Amino acid sequence: MAVFGALERAVGHPTAEELHGDVREAVPGFALKTVYAILRELSTLGFVETLPLPSGAMRWETNTTPHAHFVCNGCGRIIDLPIDPMTLLSLAQRTSRRLRMLRPHLLVRGRCDRCSRS
Repeated sequence: MAVFGALERAVGHPTAEELHGDVREAVPGFALKTVYAILRELSTLGFVETLPLPSGAMRWETNTTPHAHFVCNGCGRIIDLPIDPMTLLSLAQRTSRRLRMLRPHLLVRGRCDRCSRS
């Protein structure tokens, strides 16, 4: 329950290490390996998903409804975008019938509002 609580308190798309730090405040000695095991189980059950980013630590997604992501090149902030990636899936399938797509994901990179001002 401690990991689930940490996920509920987390802002954005936390790493396992960030969640581990939160859990250890309440449960000293809680192992990082246990956090990963619980996250994998929650993923299997459909409560969280991994966020497929090309680099950096794996991020965990609690918003499992279809949407896209914006990643800021300046500060690294990740923002959910209310775009249904299934729309992209149908466009991609029209391009090539030989592709077997399982889970579409749209990742947009740029500079967020805060970084654009500086």
